Amino acid sequence: MTTNPVALITGASRGIGRGIALELAKVGHDLVVNFSSSADGARQTAADCVAAAKTAGKAIRAEICQGDVGKAADRERLIAFTREQFGRLDLLVNNAGITSIGRRDILEAREDEFDALMAINLKGPYFLSQLAANWMIEQGARTPTSAASSGHPAVADVGVPTQDCHRLLHQRLCGLDESRRLLPGQGRAGHDDQALRHAPRRPRHQRL
Repeated sequence: MTTNPVALITGASRGIGRGIALELAKVGHDLVVNFSSSADGARQTAADCVAAAKTAGKAIRAEICQGDVGKAADRERLIAFTREQFGRLDLLVNNAGITSIGRRDILEAREDEFDALMAINLKGPYFLSQLAANWMIEQGARTPTSAASSGHPAVADVGVPTQDCHRLLHQRLCGLDESRRLLPGQGRAGHDDQALRHAPRRPRHQRL
């Protein structure tokens, strides 16, 4: 088993996930670089992380693992891969996420696309955090560590899973309310943009 702390980063083949991986490498974390489709990007991230760590005076390992966080079998495989390769997990970074499939707005979205969006952006991070947290507790961690990026709300309070789920759903629905586009020149609920700009705004927690 490695003596370095180990981080599993989802969606780390490019963008924010890649950036997080590079920074963790510089401070001595071994890494599991997860990717969904870009194996070449993941291999490049892993190689760059090892090089960045060496420049910073650290010696690390970085392994890549394909997996779709929206699928239960893939989430379990990610954890099993981390166990096999490193024997420990200290940090989960829920970075993988997608935008509206096909960039469809609320008037055109399909249920299958919405289900895929929720599986990757909400259900996947939630239940991957569950798997990771339970393993961290087995390792003796008093406070399992999970972080989030790409707009994901962090999942850290594993002691109250039903409350976590409610909070995640609430935040996601608030985001949908803020970002959805209905018709050109119109704001939420079909109101004219000009009128909406001058309307009094309620606190975020009341906007459901």
